Amino acid sequence: MLNSVRQWRSIKSKTPIIGIDDGGFDRFSEEKKKIPIFGVVMKGASYVDGIIQSQLERDDIQATRILTEMILASPHKAQIRAILFQGITIAGFGIIDINDLWERTKIPVIVVLRKYPNFEKIHSALVKVFTDNQKRWQLIEKAGKPQKVQKNPQMFLQIAGITLENAFQLTKKCTAVGTIPEAIRIAHFIGASRYHFLND
Repeated sequence: MLNSVRQWRSIKSKTPIIGIDDGGFDRFSEEKKKIPIFGVVMKGASYVDGIIQSQLERDDIQATRILTEMILASPHKAQIRAILFQGITIAGFGIIDINDLWERTKIPVIVVLRKYPNFEKIHSALVKVFTDNQKRWQLIEKAGKPQKVQKNPQMFLQIAGITLENAFQLTKKCTAVGTIPEAIRIAHFIGASRYHFLND
């Protein structure tokens, strides 16, 4: 168990980070398909250094393990200074254990949110859909409550392995427009375009 966060002397404008998002899927389909996961490695908000890929089952309970393996196997792993997500769920209700991901990769994790989650609604959905809902809810609780770091536009962060101030500064350095870092935006666009291409 790691007891201290990564220490940052300064936040540079071209700090290498990776933004991760899924490739989209039909939420109403009963067909079990693998969902692609894309990681975009960027230096700051302007330079793409690489793209990596893995895949998950929908609502995969093993999401954290598979994401860990994807990052550790990446040729970019040595340079990555932070792992960024938009929310702690991926490929449906695959819950990302951000603390476990930090401990296994030794890379700080930052979750960026534009609004505060409706935890009551999330808990209700978990209970209705999953027999292992208690385990999934515990992972959500383990991540801690999102903390507001900006009022206009709103931005909330959940963090592991980094201070809130450093996480906020790094997020701002990696964002060109709005509140979502470019690496996450590009990962989302890649996933969305692939989904539409395969389903048109």
